[in-house]
Amino acid sequence: MKHRLTQKHFWQIALATLAVASLLSISILSNASIPLAPEKRTSHPLPELPVNQVDQTSKDDPSEAVQEWQEHTVKIRKNDSLGVALDRLKISPATTHAIGRLENSHKLTNLRVGDKLQVWVDKHDQLQKILYPKSQTTSYELIKTDSGYHLNEKKEAIEIRTETAAGTIQGAFYLAAKKAGLSARSVMNLSDIFAWDVDFSRELQPGDTFKVIYEARYLKGKYIGDGNILAAQITSNNRKQTHNAFIVRDNDEVIGYYNEKGKNLKKAFLRSPVDYVRITSKYNPKRFHPVLKRTRPHRGVDYGGPKGTPIRATGNGKIVFRGWGKGYGRHVKIKHAGKYTTLYAHFSKYGKFKQGSHVKQGDIIGYMGKSGLVTGVHLHYEFRVNNKHVDPLKVKFPDAGPLEKKYRTAFKKSSKFLLTQLDRLDSSTTIARNFE
Repeated sequence: MKHRLTQKHFWQIALATLAVASLLSISILSNASIPLAPEKRTSHPLPELPVNQVDQTSKDDPSEAVQEWQEHTVKIRKNDSLGVALDRLKISPATTHAIGRLENSHKLTNLRVGDKLQVWVDKHDQLQKILYPKSQTTSYELIKTDSGYHLNEKKEAIEIRTETAAGTIQGAFYLAAKKAGLSARSVMNLSDIFAWDVDFSRELQPGDTFKVIYEARYLKGKYIGDGNILAAQITSNNRKQTHNAFIVRDNDEVIGYYNEKGKNLKKAFLRSPVDYVRITSKYNPKRFHPVLKRTRPHRGVDYGGPKGTPIRATGNGKIVFRGWGKGYGRHVKIKHAGKYTTLYAHFSKYGKFKQGSHVKQGDIIGYMGKSGLVTGVHLHYEFRVNNKHVDPLKVKFPDAGPLEKKYRTAFKKSSKFLLTQLDRLDSSTTIARNFE
């Protein structure tokens, strides 16, 4: 049976409900001074708001602002400065000036041709961020904050692995070393380590051997280059002589290389002023001169090689002469500490050091040529003691300083261990990596 609700009945029910509500409110107000029992509340998580109900203030969310940035790649051109590069993106000079005032701004302003910058700007062309990958392991990041710009350095972690190489010399040492797996950098380091004791152009013979324990550097599992040589051994003169070298470090600083007896391999003079070249004429007081066609003393050693081969100062000293000589052509004379003088002749051109400059052992002072009284490209090298000529291939060079006492105990232990590893190593054997 259906009941029909008339308009009259509706208003009667509404008035009754209003009366009851009024009585309840009066009762609550009259008892307001009576303490109420604590209310037990249950918390429920709020449901996620629909997207169309998000407050408009969310537009100020930094993450959303970042999405509005525009990324640009800027390549540094010849004669570019940071300001010139950023100007191409319509970034104001005032911004460049603000960056230049940072204490470490040189990390971002000392740019080289070919460098690439990743630059982010907002919709108003305001600079927000710069990323400058300086190298494989180092980058600089400029970020805009509420307090201004900040420049931070970011370093990638490098994994160091210990690796080995060994080989037998059949022809050129460089080719044998490369065949054994050594990088060009490690080959040069190896020749530098033994430069005072081994003349690589004269003393290495077919059948001589070399062994190397060295560090290899990896970034995210990828090989990026060799590090320091830890130990090395090389034989010379048909294996009649054996030369060992072991590193000494103070934390990351290389102090030097010493043999198994703790003797410094470094001498006051290099054995040779050039790398990987041949000797064309030795010291000979009665040599027949090929141009003059008569006997004339040859008071030095001639090294043959390609034009432009770098020539290095064999010891620390001062350039007391740089110029032309009738027989010497373009040449340089260096006065060393005490009683020693060296002379280098027949340059094609000079290095950056002028007459009066102080040079260090290994500095490039010129390049091989054929200036002066010569028949072909070569370097003429003289060594004088108390201004008297001596044979550069036979003179006994003074030693450099000995190993400091504070390193001797640790060196004795490490060199002994590394020597046992070298003894186990040959071209068909590899030593376990990452040994300690």
